[in-house]
Amino acid sequence: MSLITVIAVCGAIVAAGISVPQFLLVLRTRDTHGLSMTAWVISIGTSAAWLSHGLKNGEINQVWPNVWGVVVAFIILYFLRRNGRFRSWAAVLPGVALGALIIGIDTVVGTVAFGLTIIVPQAYGMIRQGIAVMRARQVTGVSIMAWVFQVSCQGIWAVWGAMTKEAGTFITSAIALVIAVFVLVWRILRELGMGPIGAQDPALVGRAEGAGNQMSRSARTVRANAESS
Repeated sequence: MSLITVIAVCGAIVAAGISVPQFLLVLRTRDTHGLSMTAWVISIGTSAAWLSHGLKNGEINQVWPNVWGVVVAFIILYFLRRNGRFRSWAAVLPGVALGALIIGIDTVVGTVAFGLTIIVPQAYGMIRQGIAVMRARQVTGVSIMAWVFQVSCQGIWAVWGAMTKEAGTFITSAIALVIAVFVLVWRILRELGMGPIGAQDPALVGRAEGAGNQMSRSARTVRANAESS
């Protein structure tokens, strides 16, 4: 077995494992705090596109992890909907349309165009998840181990893409690796106690509302005293 084959097998195993910790966490706890709905809608399209890309190039190591990826994305979205994050499954249609568009580009134009196209929604989805981790008051629904797998996976596939001169894989994996490291670092910082950025503190909001109510009561009392006199 050649080194390239070994790397491909490792990449496939790690790719399949990316969503396992997240899947198990949500399945066990039903907790979706900190998960980005947009990221998972996009994941449907990008996973379907990678599945098609693997079939087109005869790379089975790119096929079965992304079959699993599509299934997990729908399951996570089910729990997001169950927890009131969106109402209608029509919200998932943009992800399906995205997958169809990228598959069409890969078929008609080629692998480089595929790589340059798929990295845009893939990077956007990962960035949205990163922003959610930074700003959500609770991030207990986001698995740290899933992002450890994500960083490992993107690193492996970037090496594989460079060794096989598979430009589409190398471009997307190299960029995704940088973003995945960013998200993982932020998730670890939140686990260590760092608070959210840009989110209002409910305690401060409560105190402000209480102060406002007290001022309103005082104003009404003064007005009533003035009218009685």
